[in-house]
Amino acid sequence: MALAACGGGGDTPATRDSVTTSPALGASRDTAPEVPAATSDSPRGIPFDPAALSRGTRVGEVEADMLTVSRAADSTTLVGSARFSGELTLAGRATTHAVSNVREVCFEVDVPSAAVMPRWVGDPRRPWFCFTNQPEAQQSLAALGEERQATVVIDEFTIHRGLTEQVNTAKLVRVVKRGESAP
Repeated sequence: MALAACGGGGDTPATRDSVTTSPALGASRDTAPEVPAATSDSPRGIPFDPAALSRGTRVGEVEADMLTVSRAADSTTLVGSARFSGELTLAGRATTHAVSNVREVCFEVDVPSAAVMPRWVGDPRRPWFCFTNQPEAQQSLAALGEERQATVVIDEFTIHRGLTEQVNTAKLVRVVKRGESAP
């Protein structure tokens, strides 16, 4: 699957469709509904409805802290971004971005770990993301061009959902386990 660029790395946000801030963001942490934790019948993640999500809503182990949503031109599809604060420990594979001219370290999450990640309802993409702090990811996890199994702790997991292929992002907090580089 061809994918668009993650963004410029560092603190530069990924390229996204135009979005507007959701009015639901004003909800109080005390009144925000909780989304159920992952179950064995949700192997690809914990689904959330972006129309019902508000700041402070827990989705599994993380909490929504930013949401921008708008309706696409078809007027039924919701597009935008949802960022979640809180650390997630994920196992999978560090790899270079799938598009050859994008020079970023990314991470494809294995199925058991994907079960604890928030997932935008109706998002059919496989569970992977690129790191927003590229220098740290390239130094401590994998150099560009390297591929390796690893377990990482992330924060600020952000889903970028649009009508074109967009890449989710996350901040690498630390590497728990780093396998050997695969050829």
